[in-house]
Amino acid sequence: MPLTYRVAHQQEINNILRTWRFPLYFSKPVMNHMVHFLDGVMTRGFSGTLTDIHRESCHSQDRRTLSHFLTHGKWNEQHLMRIIQQQSWESIKREAKHTQEPIFVIIDDTVCRKTKPSSQALSPMQGTDFHYSHTEGKSVWGHAVVQEFIRCGEKAFPYAFSRYESEQNSKIDIACELLSMVPKSSFSTYVLMDTWYPAQSVLETCALSGFHVISGIKTNRIIYPYGIRQSIKEFASHIHKEDTDLVTVGHASYHVYRYEGKLNFIENAVVLLCWDATQPMTLQTMRAFLSTDVSLSNEQILTYYSKRWAIETYFRTMKSNFSFNGYQIRSTVAIKRFWTLLSFTAMFCSVTGHGDILTGLRSWQNKKTESWIEFVYYEAKAGTQLDLIKNQLQAA
Repeated sequence: MPLTYRVAHQQEINNILRTWRFPLYFSKPVMNHMVHFLDGVMTRGFSGTLTDIHRESCHSQDRRTLSHFLTHGKWNEQHLMRIIQQQSWESIKREAKHTQEPIFVIIDDTVCRKTKPSSQALSPMQGTDFHYSHTEGKSVWGHAVVQEFIRCGEKAFPYAFSRYESEQNSKIDIACELLSMVPKSSFSTYVLMDTWYPAQSVLETCALSGFHVISGIKTNRIIYPYGIRQSIKEFASHIHKEDTDLVTVGHASYHVYRYEGKLNFIENAVVLLCWDATQPMTLQTMRAFLSTDVSLSNEQILTYYSKRWAIETYFRTMKSNFSFNGYQIRSTVAIKRFWTLLSFTAMFCSVTGHGDILTGLRSWQNKKTESWIEFVYYEAKAGTQLDLIKNQLQAA
């Protein structure tokens, strides 16, 4: 008979899930799968496959039960998503109350690259298409996901996501939907985005929630300096170095020109035209930034915008440590559930790592190593047969 002992770190995971009231939403077998999923994903060297999860978590059930759990299991991933949002938001509110710093809601997208199947493939991965990858600078085959991330100070948490399908919806529509999920609060809240997202509908959604926007902005957007209608890049051609202020953010300095006034769809906002101080002031080296909070200084706007980098590091962490793009699942239902579970794992690591995903991940990896050593030690000390221990460790 195989051992049914649950090692210490798995029991600790299970206890945390219980404090988060998982038994109200999920059956005992579903919770068991979730514990093993978290354990397997948080293992060093996880490659994204269900085989890895089964092996590294020493799951006593057949490997195919994990596939069934994702594709046909009777559980609601929306309940899990709400728990992610609840735990992330409560953690961010505590940090904002403690530090009195603003809350940042960050929107961005990434591509999970996949191999394009041949025309003869009998069961290709569902929902794939060509998507532009900013990292690779070209269109690649795979899935695109729009992610919402929240941050306060040095603490950051995943909040929500949605898969992008060009035939079903736009990234702008998804961004509006994700932003509408964020609760209104008494804390100053800024939505950070790159140049793709500050469309009229996104700005209106943020305004309705009482959020300010700080974003990159395309240089063909229209402004009205001195009442004259012209694009940002047209206006920038008339700016000289003596018209700018030197602003330092972190270790970099920038020549910054501040425009405050009307834009299309906005009655009053700030647009910063910025050049790296180490480069010539040309249209090719200029970047423009939008802030709907006109009370902020140039330095504050650029410093706040730099907080957006947290979502880039999140994507890198998800792909390198949680193998976010390494899955080999075919159905869109299972993929959405897999992504939700990965997002939950990231939130779990962030919360238990005091706001830092990698700190939490390393802590659980160390706990896992220690608890398996303890398991082998005490079972051997109790006289358990070696074959049974090997079977539990799936080393037989």
